[in-house]
Amino acid sequence: MFQHQPCGHQRGPLMGRRNYDHLTRDEVDCDFPGGGPARFWLWVFLGEDSVCFVMDATRSSAVLADHVGLDPDTGQLSDTPGGAARRLVLSSDFYTVYASAGRRADGLVNLYCWAQARRHFVRAGDANPAQLGIWARQRVDRIRDLYTAHDALAAAWHTPATAPSPRAERALAAAYAGWDTAIGVIDTVRQEQMTSPGLQEPAKKARATMDREWDGLTAHRGYPMIGLDNNPAERAIRGPVVTRRNAGGSRTEDAARDAATIFTVTATTTLHGLNLLTYLESYLDACGRTDDTALTGTDLERFLPWAASPDDLEAWKQPPS
Repeated sequence: MFQHQPCGHQRGPLMGRRNYDHLTRDEVDCDFPGGGPARFWLWVFLGEDSVCFVMDATRSSAVLADHVGLDPDTGQLSDTPGGAARRLVLSSDFYTVYASAGRRADGLVNLYCWAQARRHFVRAGDANPAQLGIWARQRVDRIRDLYTAHDALAAAWHTPATAPSPRAERALAAAYAGWDTAIGVIDTVRQEQMTSPGLQEPAKKARATMDREWDGLTAHRGYPMIGLDNNPAERAIRGPVVTRRNAGGSRTEDAARDAATIFTVTATTTLHGLNLLTYLESYLDACGRTDDTALTGTDLERFLPWAASPDDLEAWKQPPS
C-alpha cells in the first residue's frame, strides 16, 4: 500500500536544499518456529514520509536493488520518471551489500552508522577492561564530541534554510569548523594507531573497522540534516521483533509477508501521527462503498498519507468515533 517517496517531494523552505532521496535501513532474521528450517529476513526502509518492511529469504543485494531501483545488470540507479538522474543517500550499518551498491552506483552516497562504530570500541573495552578500558572510553568520548558537533551543525544548517542572514551564515561556518575539529581529533588518533605496535586484537579489529568504513563515516559532513546513525531504523524494527517473539513468529512464508505489509501500514501511519484505528476504519469504510473491493487509482491515493488532503489527515489523527 505504501512506497518510499523522495525527500524532494516534501513541501516548505527546505525543499530547495534537498535534491536527493534519503533512506535509513536495517534488517533482522526471522525464524518460523515449528515450520522447519526456514529463515527469512525482515528489512526496513525509512524514507521521509513512509516506512516499508520487506520480508525476504535472503540478505542479498537483490532486495536493496528492487526497493531503491538499482539496475540488476549495471548496478546504476534508475532515472526519475522525467528522465533525470537520481541521487540516493543511504544511512546504514557496515553490511557489505550497501558498500558494494555505493561503489557501483553513480549518485548513491553511503552514510555509515557512527553508533555502530562506537559499539566496536565499547566491545573492545569490554573484552579486556584492565588494558583497553581507558583506551575505549577515550574513543567513545571523541565520538560523543562528534555527535555534539553534528547537532550544532544540523541546527546551524536549518537556520539559513528558513531565515537566511549574514549572521546565520557565519554561525553555519563556525558549526562546520566545529565539526571539522571533532572529526580531525578522531582522524589524528586513527592515523597514529596505524603505525602503533603492540595493539591488542580487540582494539585492532575496532580500528580496522573504522579505517575500512572511514569514507562513509566522514561523508556525514556533507549531509548535516541527516543523523549520524541508523538508529531510527533499528527503533522501527524493534516493534516487529517483539511481536515476533510474543506471537511465536510466522508459520508460513505467506503469513510472514503479510506481517511485513501490516508492519508497513502501521509504521507509516505512526510516522504521520495518525490514529491507526481511525485511519483503518475510514479505509475499510471506503472499501465497503465499492462493493468490498480493494481501492485503486485516485480512490487509493486518497489514503496515501503523503498525498492525502489536510482535512483527511486531521480527521485520521482523531480517536475512533
